[in-house]
Amino acid sequence: MTYGTTALTVACVITAGMAGTAANADATPRGVTDPGADAQSSARDGLDLDAPAQPFELNFGAFQDDSTESPSPASDWRVDYNTWIWMLGVDGDIGARDLTTNVSADFGDILDASDSLFAFSGRLEIARNRWGGFIDGTYANIGVDDVSGPVGFTAIDVTVEAVVIDFGATYRIGEWTPSGEAARNARDTTLDLYAGGRYNNLDLELDPTRLAARSRDIDWFDPIVGGKLVLPINEKWHIRANGDIGGFGVESDFTWSMTAVMGYDFLLFDRNASVFFGYRAIGSDFTEGGGSEQFTWNVVYHGPILGFSLFF
Repeated sequence: MTYGTTALTVACVITAGMAGTAANADATPRGVTDPGADAQSSARDGLDLDAPAQPFELNFGAFQDDSTESPSPASDWRVDYNTWIWMLGVDGDIGARDLTTNVSADFGDILDASDSLFAFSGRLEIARNRWGGFIDGTYANIGVDDVSGPVGFTAIDVTVEAVVIDFGATYRIGEWTPSGEAARNARDTTLDLYAGGRYNNLDLELDPTRLAARSRDIDWFDPIVGGKLVLPINEKWHIRANGDIGGFGVESDFTWSMTAVMGYDFLLFDRNASVFFGYRAIGSDFTEGGGSEQFTWNVVYHGPILGFSLFF
């Protein structure tokens, strides 16, 4: 009978000790003496054997490594769609089939003579983490009347139907969370590099007053390299700028572009959106053939732009 009572007492003490250890595992570091240990020992002497023992629980969360990074979320994908109207002007030398003229026309001049009021443009960028791609297109049907011609020509009417498409790959050099008021903007400060090509397709007609009209339909590709900066300046406004150079004698002797805008950011149906205004210019120095096959396009398109974008 004495042995049975002793065994029951030892079992109860062990069970209570395990419960006390689990309850105080977080409070007392390993290897440090608990100053309340003597009090706990005294409490065991008066232990109520009829009280139910507390179950022992093993906390697996204590073994998790908080430094382990989770897989990349779907938000690492980025989409940025922009569309704008371009109030286009043209400056430079234009020539077809041994007739070359200098054109200098602002948006108002072109508006009077063109079949379309504006050049329509758009740009789509899709990226994941650092790498992405883009396509940027422009269409315009423009004309300029009564351009001064070479000696012997009083005037030349110039008509151009133009398609310009930029495309390529992007690489994100850096991305930074802005400070101050700009920290509340949906955009981060970002810097991207890109490389790709520029496709030009031109249908040109020169109609001099004293000779038959000349026309050429031509297209070509140029390599380009450039960069793009996005800079939030406060909660609602940001600046975007991108520029590139190219050609390098592959087809054009040289080509370049520059776009700089200021945008106002807002939510549209729970999507990040903005309206923007700025200035855009594209230049090309391209010459091909001679005589009846001659074509010259040493021209800069330029003018204000007004647009809309969605980004997510």
